[in-house]
Amino acid sequence: MASDSIAESGLSVVLLNKGQALDAFDCGDADLNDFLKADAFSYDEKAIAKTYVCLYENLPVGFFSICADAIRLSYAERETEFGKQKVHSDYPALKIARLAVAKSVQNKGVGSYLVKLVLGKAFSLSEQIGCRFVTV
Repeated sequence: MASDSIAESGLSVVLLNKGQALDAFDCGDADLNDFLKADAFSYDEKAIAKTYVCLYENLPVGFFSICADAIRLSYAERETEFGKQKVHSDYPALKIARLAVAKSVQNKGVGSYLVKLVLGKAFSLSEQIGCRFVTV
């Protein structure tokens, strides 16, 4: 870990809720900022994606949204990747639909931490339901 990195022990991740103060969050990408502040709640209500917010010193410093996904293989891919035609043409996955880190903490390990957290969620899911891949 680089000396200017933020210790993972100082980060917490919570499910997005309407009581969180998100106005100051800025990752440098207007589309991602707008998604967090305006669209993430709608995605949650419509069961499209769940958004989690990463906090550092009680301030939002990152977020990710995840949803179900699938990888669809063509006939040729099924033959070349597996050596024979497989019965299944698609495989279950967990998709990182959105992921952003506040400009103030970029390059300090927060993004890596969030990706590791998603991979952990995918692994946990694979023990409960089918989840073979993580997509972005």
